[in-house]
Amino acid sequence: MSPEIQLFWLRLAHTVIFGACLAALACLAIFAVSGAGRTAAIWSLVAPFTILAGLLINRGRCFLQTRARRLMGMDEGWARDIFFLPESWAVRVVKVFFPPFTLAVLGTLLRLAFA
Repeated sequence: MSPEIQLFWLRLAHTVIFGACLAALACLAIFAVSGAGRTAAIWSLVAPFTILAGLLINRGRCFLQTRARRLMGMDEGWARDIFFLPESWAVRVVKVFFPPFTLAVLGTLLRLAFA
């Protein structure tokens, strides 16, 4: 498969994953605050823990970004690996979403532990 086609599929996958993570964040936050949606919240914990594991394994870098850079023949910099986020936002996603995900996950775990 050509690098262009692989890059298309990588971008599509990353876009879907980003959307799923936003939905997971919403589920976790709703459950942490209200207690509604217990089953959805439990399943939503998979997203942040999977991403955290991937970042830890890949030394703080997204696997998909690493793969996109390889497909584009880049050693440094940012390679477009998602369809709709501009670079100025995409490079800040982890830093911006880490605090709300941490609060939502902790809130969910606390609610699960004491509910």
